[in-house]
Amino acid sequence: MIDPRKSRWNRRAVLAGAAALPLMSFAREEAMKDRAGRAGMLFGVAVRASQLREDADFRAAITRECSVITPELELKWAWLEPQRGQLSFTDADQIASFAARTGKAMHGHALLWHLSIAPWAAEALGDNPDWTIVRRFLASVIPRYGEVTNTWDVVNEPMEMGHRMDGLRPSPYLAAFGPDYIRRALEDARLFAPRAKLFINEFGLDYDFQVERDKRYLLLKLLEGLKKSGAPIDGLGMQAHLEIAKQAHFDPRALAQFFDDVGSLGLEVRISELDVKEADGTLPTAERDARVADAVRRYLDVAMANRAVGTIGCWGLTDRYSWLESPGGKAGANRGLPLDSALHPKPMYHAISEAYALRGG
Repeated sequence: MIDPRKSRWNRRAVLAGAAALPLMSFAREEAMKDRAGRAGMLFGVAVRASQLREDADFRAAITRECSVITPELELKWAWLEPQRGQLSFTDADQIASFAARTGKAMHGHALLWHLSIAPWAAEALGDNPDWTIVRRFLASVIPRYGEVTNTWDVVNEPMEMGHRMDGLRPSPYLAAFGPDYIRRALEDARLFAPRAKLFINEFGLDYDFQVERDKRYLLLKLLEGLKKSGAPIDGLGMQAHLEIAKQAHFDPRALAQFFDDVGSLGLEVRISELDVKEADGTLPTAERDARVADAVRRYLDVAMANRAVGTIGCWGLTDRYSWLESPGGKAGANRGLPLDSALHPKPMYHAISEAYALRGG
């Protein structure tokens, strides 16, 4: 955990503010970060700087519940450098400062992602495949957050089935540098963050469809190749965007085998973006919440049986700020995050808490 007294992000004037945080409705329950800590693990969520700035109750919930926070947008290339040479760290710095003063780590997400490359950079790489353009970006970002960030998603979502035999996704990076761009990015990230853990982060690995079986197989081949080449990779982020409509295709044995295969490479696994997309918003709220919790519980039962898993992270903490669309066209938020829109814990919250108990938390 980051010591805010030693961090460049420390702001002495705000340290006293923690004592004044509003009490949450679940104050008598044990905080999730404490359950995770007893299990030797972490609990994290994705946040936006604007949410931390504008919502005091949300800040209080994050402060209480989380041991690590992930900037949802603010470390992505298109956000940081929309114009060449004009980097703006204001929002990322705010998240880093909040993390430091509340004793949390900030997970670095995500350095290279096909959907967040700055348009000028994509154009420049198309005209002239010059790795120094990528290296300059990495050098500008990674060392800046070295005191508060000890894990990075170096490459986000590099896989997509149906294009190539190796399963790599067509992207400006692949077009400019070929498959070796992943290794080069990891090596540069290690250069700029020699003590951080470096991850590839991927989705669509959770169910027993042919496309997901193929993706797991080819992703393992990629990881094996990176390890064999000596690339500095420390782990895999499994996004775990679960869907109620796909639960009939959940095969715990296949998922357990994948966790085993990743762990056998000496890699850590982060459950990095856990949430649940509902299928039917017309059901009673209690039934909706029970279905969400059941999907999470079944998934985490498999994950927690494997010691390679070290973090559970959700893509948001509360339905108040869910990115998921309302299910079935019904008005009202998707209920696929641990807290509801009023910041009350739901059955999903307890399913995660129970998962830590499987590890002694």
